[in-house]
Amino acid sequence: MNEKTKPSSVQLAYAEILSWVSLLGMIFLGLGFFIYLMQMLPSTVSIQEISQHWHLKASDFTHQLHIPTGWAWIDHIFHGDILSYASIVFLSTGTIGCLAIVAVVFFREKNHIYTAIAIAQVLILLLAASGIVSSGH
Repeated sequence: MNEKTKPSSVQLAYAEILSWVSLLGMIFLGLGFFIYLMQMLPSTVSIQEISQHWHLKASDFTHQLHIPTGWAWIDHIFHGDILSYASIVFLSTGTIGCLAIVAVVFFREKNHIYTAIAIAQVLILLLAASGIVSSGH
């Protein structure tokens, strides 16, 4: 392998974190779904209610079944269906973790411009995920 095709330390760090987040996320997702199907924890919405309301738009579905929206799901984390949802949230935040690690690698390499860019990306993604800024719909 010549020097041009060799992955950089930043690429290796990003790939390592992404690999672990993906693996753990899929395990959490499978376990959460299994717990929901086996009804090992109470559910916010039963499997029967889901099938009866499947024809609704997402907004009507959440309104009629009183499903928590935004970050309100955290209050229901010990419900089987919300546990599956938390697994999806974990997977979707993987990019933030990867970028945070990349920022550290850039900082150690004294690459200050890329450090600042990576930190800015992390902050913007956290702001977007927080729900503080919304589009109004």
